[in-house]
Amino acid sequence: MSLIDLGAHLAADNCLWCLGGMSPAGIHPDLGPVLSLCPTQRWCDECGGLSLFPAEYETLDDRINELFDDGLSAVWCSHCCGVIAVIPVTNDGGIR
Repeated sequence: MSLIDLGAHLAADNCLWCLGGMSPAGIHPDLGPVLSLCPTQRWCDECGGLSLFPAEYETLDDRINELFDDGLSAVWCSHCCGVIAVIPVTNDGGIR
């Protein structure tokens, strides 16, 4: 498959947003460097394109285990599989 097969916006050299359909979105405090879906396209109706995608990890299992080690869990978009939110796994038995 070529970039042209993925869509003209992914193949265009003049698109300042796309890195294979993703755009840098900064550094998240729990996920580290993250990407978002390219803002020039409408990708996901479930999360409205607001999900983040960790830019640095070996496998999804690695990222999930790292979050668990920090007492956190991710809420995933069931359509695009991006991270919608990062939440604490426990609140030490209390209610916040």
